[in-house]
Amino acid sequence: MKRLFCKRLVSVVLLVAVVVTGCVGSGAIRAFAEGAEMVQTTEWMMNIPDDTSLSSITIPGTHNSGSAHIFPGYFLQCQNLSIADQLVRGYRYLDVRLGIDGRGKKAALSFKHSIGDCRTKGSIFSKKLYLSQVLEQVYAFLEAHPSETVIFCVKDEVAEDDPKEFENLLFTEINKHRGKWYLGDQIPSLGTVRGKVVLASRFPDANLYGATGLKFDWEKQDNTDPVDLPYEIGSLNNTQKIWVQDRFRYNTEEKIDAVMDMISNVQADDSTFTLNFLSTVGDGWMPHPKHYAQIINEELLKTKLYPNTSYGVIVVDYGTKDIAQHIYMSNFKAQEPKGEE
Repeated sequence: MKRLFCKRLVSVVLLVAVVVTGCVGSGAIRAFAEGAEMVQTTEWMMNIPDDTSLSSITIPGTHNSGSAHIFPGYFLQCQNLSIADQLVRGYRYLDVRLGIDGRGKKAALSFKHSIGDCRTKGSIFSKKLYLSQVLEQVYAFLEAHPSETVIFCVKDEVAEDDPKEFENLLFTEINKHRGKWYLGDQIPSLGTVRGKVVLASRFPDANLYGATGLKFDWEKQDNTDPVDLPYEIGSLNNTQKIWVQDRFRYNTEEKIDAVMDMISNVQADDSTFTLNFLSTVGDGWMPHPKHYAQIINEELLKTKLYPNTSYGVIVVDYGTKDIAQHIYMSNFKAQEPKGEE
């Protein structure tokens, strides 16, 4: 689990600097619940105390969450499950890529991935997947499972979009059910956001609304050559931080090293979000996310995630129930072995 730091002395020196500056915080480990092996995927957050900072919870997430149906799927598909099914299987961080579809009064936000339109079904002729449809699914899930929360991380996927129009369309949808959202820029406690959608923004506040959620913004990590520290730090606000590993052009071996490096050496805490992306398009000319995901996800499942440890948000391609459980079970105390009666 500490491959890069074992290989390169310079990384050890840099890591010491990271720890000293407070990335890992106090290093305190929270004890959430006893005997957690039976925690259900639909309500696993129920067992976590209300006063727990959202950032200090280990949360399973999906990358390009709306891309279960997209053409060409070989290059662009990143999930097998619909967003509704992802939520049921335990995922609580959604990577939402949107673009403006239509003009004037008919304009709306639809799910995109690069040049592809995400669709409601597997046929290229099926209807596009729109933000309004997915929000209905998210609201329905949270109404049925009010102990949970969903981080809804929104990015404008289309460079040509007018930022002001994009933001207007987004908040037109949000304002229909504004009470169901947390729009603050401070990391909330879980109790504050149970039953709500937490907005995380990867778009500029072009209209100066001032309430556009947690600022999940980071420099694009599109290098193909490995670096000693594969994660980078950013600022959520004046006092809180975010660490991100998103080396999406690494080959599978380098990507696994980067993922495991962050798992081993960067712990989330009450004032520090961490995002650890397993997704990659590889370093070749023909990306095939499913092939890479099979290799990287298998490596994650073989990796021991320690009980009562805050690993932050771990974001995967082709998320399954087993992967989600493997991630979120690290929030709970290991069950004590029963003695003989």
